[in-house]
Amino acid sequence: MSNVKVIKGSEPFQINAHSFIAGPSTTEYTFSYSADGINYTPYTEKTPAGETLNVFGVAFGSYCKLDGATGEIIIRY
Repeated sequence: MSNVKVIKGSEPFQINAHSFIAGPSTTEYTFSYSADGINYTPYTEKTPAGETLNVFGVAFGSYCKLDGATGEIIIRY
């Protein structure tokens, strides 16, 4: 059984897993990650509009956000 979160746009969220999948956004966005929920590091590649993002090897309990995303995004982990 998996866990599901629904986030709005670029709002930060915490992942209690080592991988997750994010549903598509209507806009291009950049995945960013953080150890403290304050200082974020952006991933080098952007996720195109309408595409799903798969993230593997993230530290358990990491903070994440999808900078530039819009609408409701389903996060499954």
